[in-house]
Amino acid sequence: MISSTLLLLLAADPQPGLAVMDFAIEGAAPEIAAATSGLVAHELERLQLFHVTTAETTRVILGVDRQRQLLGCESCSGANIAELTSFEYLVTGKLLRSGGQKDAKYNLLLTLLKVGSASPLSSVRVEAKGEEKLLQEVPAATLKLVGKLLEGRQGSLVVASSEVGAAVKIDDTQVGTTPLQARVPVAAGPHLLTVEKEGFSQVRKEVRVSPDQVSDEFVRLVPSPDMADAYEAKATRFRALAWVATGVGAAGLGGFVAGNLLASSKYGDAGVEGSFAWYRARLVAGDESGGNREKAGQLKAEIETMQIISWIGLGAAAAGAITATVLFVVGDPPGRYEAYRQRTGVVSMTLSPTPGGVVLTGAF
Repeated sequence: MISSTLLLLLAADPQPGLAVMDFAIEGAAPEIAAATSGLVAHELERLQLFHVTTAETTRVILGVDRQRQLLGCESCSGANIAELTSFEYLVTGKLLRSGGQKDAKYNLLLTLLKVGSASPLSSVRVEAKGEEKLLQEVPAATLKLVGKLLEGRQGSLVVASSEVGAAVKIDDTQVGTTPLQARVPVAAGPHLLTVEKEGFSQVRKEVRVSPDQVSDEFVRLVPSPDMADAYEAKATRFRALAWVATGVGAAGLGGFVAGNLLASSKYGDAGVEGSFAWYRARLVAGDESGGNREKAGQLKAEIETMQIISWIGLGAAAAGAITATVLFVVGDPPGRYEAYRQRTGVVSMTLSPTPGGVVLTGAF
């Protein structure tokens, strides 16, 4: 019954057949080779694009069929057993192990063959330290191995990240950095998406792409504690400089206003005795008694000094405003990675500008 059911399913399945053969081994334990080939078969089955058969499955079905024949079931002896072992593609592998017990190194060569062709369609090599690392690398290598067979069925992938400049890899092949400006065409099926940036934890996740569809993926990168501390230190310095520039700009503006007010006060009005305008009116009228000319000259010099101070203040105000604006815009905002920092007994305060004034925030 088991054999007949499998044969009927195979006969109705339009998917191409693909067989994963036993891996050749050199120095490696048979159990590791079996686990590796089983993982390859599992990844291929998850594609849902092939009818996958393993050497172990073939042996089991042949054993069941042989037992049924020995029991005299001639009519159900598996006359169509050849259909089970008729496949278009083969996956073979060779697993080599070197090194000692604690520093074992594995070298796996996967090869995809088309039945009847002497030349391989593709091959992928995996080098790993230890059994755990080997099994971690197998899924991505399997997807890369059958990549050419999946090229006819394509979809698109759009990747965004919380960080700019992060490297984006699909099946361990870099396709760009965030933010990606265009859709990435990929074969339909599952893919291994990797997003990484120095100072952040690497993110590796499986994404499934449907034919003729666009899949959107957003990846949030988590900074390391050292990176978060360095970022906060730099951002705090920039923000402090921005506030210093703001203070300089405010002081310069105050100097400009004060200088103009003092200059206007000393210039005065012709009706105000003791002002420059009053002395000038006297001189115009020909009255130079009482040192009118000397006092007018002294006031004129003071007015010019006040005007120079006011213009210097205006320049300082403009420079401070421009510098503060640049530092506020270009400088990174403090507190962005505060949630990722692990600090005890530290109090931090941050002053941030808002449209209605400033906001003081703190972390304890």
